[in-house]
Order: sequence, then structure tokens, then C-alpha cells
Amino acid sequence: MIATDINIKQPNEKEYAQVLQLVEEFWLDNINMRQEQFTIISDNGKVIAFARMKEYPDALELGTLGVAKELRGNGYGSKLVSHLISLAQRDVYVVTTLFKFNANLGFVLVNEYPESIRKKIDICAKDFHVEEPYFVMKWEKKGN
Repeated sequence: MIATDINIKQPNEKEYAQVLQLVEEFWLDNINMRQEQFTIISDNGKVIAFARMKEYPDALELGTLGVAKELRGNGYGSKLVSHLISLAQRDVYVVTTLFKFNANLGFVLVNEYPESIRKKIDICAKDFHVEEPYFVMKWEKKGN
């Protein structure tokens, strides 16, 4: 099923409850989550995709990104990330196992990054350990 009436927006309380459920189901970073950090793609109140922008004093991080399993491969994740980075006022970092997905959206692998991102890598390695390696990637805001 492909969504027909998609809407990119901030989630309302009912939609945020769906995001919380999906974050748990997909075993994503749920640390210090707040509703206002999230942007979603919805179709008539059903959350299709979601992502969070976390603001740190030294960095802006894109994370906690997911797409409903039955709708993966239809471009919703890319559409949402492209929307979010177009709004970014500074460079955006992502700690990810999805190297190719992020590279296709303009993120590049980096070896140097702010302290908050280093802490995120430590959290991922400890609390969200997966078989795939984590990468730190950066989308550079043009005109900085």
C-alpha cells in the first residue's frame, strides 16, 4: 500500500504515541525524546515515517529515523530527511548504520566531529549495539 495523502508535519499527541510505539518496535534511540523534536510523514493520521532533530550546543543531529515496515522502499525516508536538512540552519550530523542511504542524501563520512556526537557513538555502542558498524556522517550547510 502506498500512501495517497501524505503530509510532512510535527506530530500531534495521537501521532506522537504512534512514533513512541515505532521507536520501541524498531529499537531506536529513545533517550530524552520530546514531541517537538520530531517531524513525521503521515497519511490520514497514520504515521508513515518519522525523524528527530536533536539540538546540542555544539551540533545538530538527525536521528531516530524510521519508516513503517510495510511502506519501506517508497522514498518516504529520503523525502523526510531531505525536508529536514533543507530547514537546517547549520551542519547536520548523523550516527548511522545506513551508510549508503545517508550518502545518497548528501552526507559524507567524517572522522572529526563535535563532543556531543562522540557521546552519541558511545551510547549507540553500549545501549543500541548492532552487528553493523556505526558511521558518523555530516551534511554540510552551504554558505556557512
